[in-house]
Amino acid sequence: MTTLAWVCQAIMLVSGAYGLYHCLIALPVVGGLRPPAQLTHRIHRFAVLVFAKDEAAVIEPLLASLRRQEYPADAFEIFVTADNCTDDTAALSRAAGATVWERHDTEKIGKGFALTWFFDRFTKQEADKFDACVMFDADNLADPGFLAAMNRQLNAGVPVAVGYRMGKNPTSSWVAGTSSLFWLLQTRLFHLPRARRGLPVTTVGGTGWMFSLDTLGPDGWHTSSVCEDIEFTLNAIADGRHVGLAMDAMFYDEQPLTFAQSMKQRYRWSLGSVQVLGLIGPKLVKAVRQDWRRTLDALLFSIGIPIAGASAIIGVIGMVATGVSTGLWQLLIGGLLVGAVVSYVAVTLVAAWVLKLEHAHWPGAWQAALAFPIYVFSWSLLNVLVLFYRNPVWKTIPHVEAVEIDQLQAPELSKAPEPAPIPLQRPAS
Repeated sequence: MTTLAWVCQAIMLVSGAYGLYHCLIALPVVGGLRPPAQLTHRIHRFAVLVFAKDEAAVIEPLLASLRRQEYPADAFEIFVTADNCTDDTAALSRAAGATVWERHDTEKIGKGFALTWFFDRFTKQEADKFDACVMFDADNLADPGFLAAMNRQLNAGVPVAVGYRMGKNPTSSWVAGTSSLFWLLQTRLFHLPRARRGLPVTTVGGTGWMFSLDTLGPDGWHTSSVCEDIEFTLNAIADGRHVGLAMDAMFYDEQPLTFAQSMKQRYRWSLGSVQVLGLIGPKLVKAVRQDWRRTLDALLFSIGIPIAGASAIIGVIGMVATGVSTGLWQLLIGGLLVGAVVSYVAVTLVAAWVLKLEHAHWPGAWQAALAFPIYVFSWSLLNVLVLFYRNPVWKTIPHVEAVEIDQLQAPELSKAPEPAPIPLQRPAS
């Protein structure tokens, strides 16, 4: 038991070093992001893709926000994939002026299958009309400057970019508040520091992102995990493509209302991360040998969920082994309780600091900060679960918050001054 305890402690030291790496790369936490230098001044044509499964309650506000883009109306087209819908999603989308493709397949259920189905058709019929795609979920809202911001990314030579994500409904429940806080934390502590260092962003988050059709390639879209967004991102990085952060491409995303919905959603993310490691991990390892600076960080990111789950298990085994070998159970339990309190306070303070740095204020934001440790701890349990139980069946989360873009207020983001605007140029026809 003594030997086992020492082995567990050694493994936990390695795990701690992994966590320390992510803490160090997040520094400095304060500050913004300088806009990318423009290499050209084209007006690119966007295919705006919306994937919907029975989203009649929320899709109209999204389509209205897209129609209000401060971008030439003839330079983008909205495509809605009505995926196995049983409500009025398709009819409402057509009435709003979108091109609607209806998919009916009760065996292949999930966004990944819908994406493959859509792009198999799109690459043959429509792709030559566009330069890039922008992807949204039906419950989103797009800031009026979203497409213009993504156009600047393309003009800067960035083939893939993720926007600035905010919760659409942080006041709806404490769960929605903590979920909204998570996205702000991801931007501040993960995306932003990497973008400032010239490293690729490691995940596009599934919605509110853009990619050049050159990135997609002639074979279309083919992902096989339940986290198609992470799979696409890591695959693009392994192929040597940069994934940028567009802080000025703001959008709003509906968050789960209940704890059970949040657990289902995060279980899918954890499961997908484990799947992606097996699918893209070997490719990333090979890419590290060719361009270690840009790909090593992505490789380290890809192993995060397995390390988190294994660390939790090793920590428990190590504590039990130490207790059995020393008999100091009271001391161990006391240390565990003190560590839990310290961790709770530390996570709460970090959450509150992120709210301050992101200028994010809503009624009950302090409750989200106080509850955020619960959000983090419950995710730790899910990371353990996916090591032993993997159910890839897609679980739909209902969206019911029909909020208009005018009802939301964007934060005043900390960023470097933008250069003087330069007139955009349409590509030669």
